[in-house]
Order: sequence, then C-alpha cells, then structure tokens
Amino acid sequence: MTNTLPETDDREQGDNMRTYGYIRKHFLMTEAELATARKLIVDAAQARGVHLVAIHVEEIETSPEAFHDLLAVVMQEAQRMIITPDIQHLEVAGEPSSVRQRLESNGITIVVSD
Repeated sequence: MTNTLPETDDREQGDNMRTYGYIRKHFLMTEAELATARKLIVDAAQARGVHLVAIHVEEIETSPEAFHDLLAVVMQEAQRMIITPDIQHLEVAGEPSSVRQRLESNGITIVVSD
C-alpha cells in the first residue's frame, strides 16, 4: 500500500529533492507503532529538507509488492532517496545490510531515521 502525502504539488516544492518512505509491517505491529514509523520518516525528510512524496507500506500478505513498487518509482528520479524507520525494514529483500549496500551501489541513498 502506498500513501501519497497531502502536499505533493511539485510546483510548491521548488528544487527540493523528492524522496520516498518505506515501512515493512510485522505480524504484531500495532497502529500506534505504524503511526510512529510514519512520523519518523516524515521527521527525517523535514530535517533533511527533502520533499517526501509517498510512504510505501509493505503488508504482510502481499510482501514484497510494495518494495517493488517503491523501487520502480525511485529509479525514475534523478536523485534517489529512500527513508526507512529502521534498517530491519529492508529485510523484505534479504539480509538488511546487504540490501542497503545493493541499493546504495545503484545510486539510492538510504536514510535510517531511528
């Protein structure tokens, strides 16, 4: 599931780099934990002065669909950045540190907001 954020009019964002968030839900994740993860991503984007376009949320039953959707949109950007609340969210595609390394070797900046 992808949540497009309210202020996504690029004309109002000037030259700010566009970025995307990614959250992988886990079996016992509560709505409060999900809200906290979203806030961490939003806060990290604001702290870096980048325009957060959307947060991709990986549902347990459709994994890794949201991750693939995320990569498809990120790879269309000239400058590529993904913000995640914790490195463990990247576990959807393998060992988190290795996934991070592969993404970064393909020109995607990974920001861990924890």
